[in-house]
Amino acid sequence: MNFIALLACLAFYSALYLLYFFFAKQQNPLLLLAAIGMLCMTVLMTPYPFEKRRHGFDATLNFGNYLYWPLYSWWRVFTFPIRWLLSLFFHD
Repeated sequence: MNFIALLACLAFYSALYLLYFFFAKQQNPLLLLAAIGMLCMTVLMTPYPFEKRRHGFDATLNFGNYLYWPLYSWWRVFTFPIRWLLSLFFHD
């Protein structure tokens, strides 16, 4: 398990959910800035294909053919923390 890969997935999905939340529910510019910051953090954490640490990064969350692409299949797990935090701060 690569901790940086988990953190990159968490930051990516949190940023996407913050963008959705900004445009759909709450027009708070801090949400937009946080989303942009998280997307930048994700880009900086993801290794280039020619780096040695890329293999461990790619092998995280891949279990054979089952759940092969974590970007598409693990979104519910990685959006849970940001959904929970936003529910604490923004009530309907």
